[in-house]
Amino acid sequence: MKIKAIYIILSLFIVLGACTKDFEELDSPKTTSDLTDPGTLFTRSLVTGSGLSYSVWQYMHQIGGSSWAQHWANINYEFRWDNYEPTPGNRKWDHFYARAHFAPLNFNHHVRLIARELENPIMEAQSHIWDVYMYQFLTDTYGDIPYTEAFLEQRPAFDSQEYIYTDMLQRLEDAIETIEENRGLGLPGFGQADVLYQGDLDRWITFANSMILRIAMRASNVAAVDLTEHYLSSLDIDNTITENQEMALMYPDPGGPTDHVKNPINYVHGWNEVRLSKTMFDILQENNDPRLEVFASPNAHGEYAGLQNGQHPDSLETMYTTVYRPDYSNIGEFFTREDTPIYLFTSAETYFLKAEAAQRGFISGNAQEYYEEGIRASMHQFGLSEQQVSEYLQGPAAFDEANALEQIYTQKWIALYPNGAEAWAEVRRTGYPEMQPLAYYWPGNEEIPRRKPYPINERRYNSENYQQAVDRMGGDDQYTRVWWDGGN
Repeated sequence: MKIKAIYIILSLFIVLGACTKDFEELDSPKTTSDLTDPGTLFTRSLVTGSGLSYSVWQYMHQIGGSSWAQHWANINYEFRWDNYEPTPGNRKWDHFYARAHFAPLNFNHHVRLIARELENPIMEAQSHIWDVYMYQFLTDTYGDIPYTEAFLEQRPAFDSQEYIYTDMLQRLEDAIETIEENRGLGLPGFGQADVLYQGDLDRWITFANSMILRIAMRASNVAAVDLTEHYLSSLDIDNTITENQEMALMYPDPGGPTDHVKNPINYVHGWNEVRLSKTMFDILQENNDPRLEVFASPNAHGEYAGLQNGQHPDSLETMYTTVYRPDYSNIGEFFTREDTPIYLFTSAETYFLKAEAAQRGFISGNAQEYYEEGIRASMHQFGLSEQQVSEYLQGPAAFDEANALEQIYTQKWIALYPNGAEAWAEVRRTGYPEMQPLAYYWPGNEEIPRRKPYPINERRYNSENYQQAVDRMGGDDQYTRVWWDGGN
């Protein structure tokens, strides 16, 4: 079946035959549930929305967040993002909204339409939770984006990030309530089509509660009372991701029929385009952190070494094989195995969110205990022993009340590795850890980017709505700040 993508934001209403031979009927005015299995579409949305594809994962993380948060440093001379070159964010936008065969927001939109026809509020609620996960990534990347009119209008308006954040939190609360009210009514779920939690509604509630915690804390510098305090006051803080078996993971399929369902980090490793950032290396080495040997592999000399971000492209081209590739550490073997999952939301992240929330007075509880549990969860996630955890907590990572927030933020940044998108968002929000200066930066672009500029096609084909968003945000460059980062 031929794919018809109208333009960068317009929803796809004729979608690939790989999903179903009758999916073309979704373009008709009377979409009917007997034509399409919502589970098939939901699977596709989960897989493509999680970044379980090397071509997607690379743009979600490697090309942007992983370098800007200085988890990794680039060694491919053809790439310029590590030098802060200001380029429009075409690929991320296109992937989520309109890319043929992928477009997870479009798939998920149709899941909800079909769920409503089936009168299945549980399926619809799960779709809402997954929608929030994806939209949070997009709005944190760009700021104001099409949201309420996405997939409804050919040229949709952009909603303000403040509105999107408020609505996302309410949608999560409503979805949790809907699942709890309807779960005993015998309604069919997605079952094994739910490749995130295999139909376990308890896990979906836990995931949604954790998303409330993440989003509320992301907004805490600009909406502490209206959003953070309001939603955390009613949050079941104990029913969040607190065990590693509860984490939101997307497992690759090593024997799958396409490369797009295999471990994307294995591809990144094999391409030899990145090395461990000197910023990450220095912090791990200075604190004798055992995660260094997990995060990175030894260089050609049997040593661990981090590379300063922003190497000059000319230098990379001339010394790629003689210096950059052999002398610096590539990604660790833990992440490159065929069966290593993609980590979407970990228990360590939850604990560090709670530690910050407790330290700042948003929730009750002991910040130190949450902080220590965060480190413990992170190290256990990467296969380290309790003895290593104890030695670390009693030594360089011992909780210091006077520097508690800096410690919490830095340890969270470490634990997020290699989730570059989330690490970049947290560095922007908190300022920790401090990013090291680049070896070479694009002229006039010395500081870490605060967002991605809008795609070129939005300027061309959705110009009126694009301009309204730009005027509201105060600009459209990589230093225009999004709402939670102190912008409009």
